[in-house]
Amino acid sequence: MIIWSRWGTLVLLFVGLGVLLGFGIAGVTGLVASSGPINGVFVGIGLVLSAALLWVFTRFVVGTYIDKPRPAVMYEKLAEPVRDEAGAVRTHRVIPVLHPETGQQVWTNPVSTFFFVPLRYWPFVLGAIGVLIFVINLVVVLTR
Repeated sequence: MIIWSRWGTLVLLFVGLGVLLGFGIAGVTGLVASSGPINGVFVGIGLVLSAALLWVFTRFVVGTYIDKPRPAVMYEKLAEPVRDEAGAVRTHRVIPVLHPETGQQVWTNPVSTFFFVPLRYWPFVLGAIGVLIFVINLVVVLTR
């Protein structure tokens, strides 16, 4: 993929969740406006909350289960097809990739990215954007 790899599109999901959280908080407090900087204050709050949720998700789900290191394997074509116990026809077999000098198995470490930035850094980017949006709109609201 050009813009993302693996589970990097989750950033978009969490940004949308943040905007919904912000407008949800604005609706609950009764301060929602048709337009203007008051909505931007709540969007900033929502993005900070979504950054916290994305951090928890990347810490405990992506880093533990989705992007965990895996052994590298190759597929070798068999001379002739073989039937296994279940009756399936196998034309290839799986061979572990070994390091040529040490003979140990090679492991791959997959990384989910969005715009070439690893997913584990996006909570900090979203949090910074959320704080920036919050501060700018709060200054505009207070100076009116």
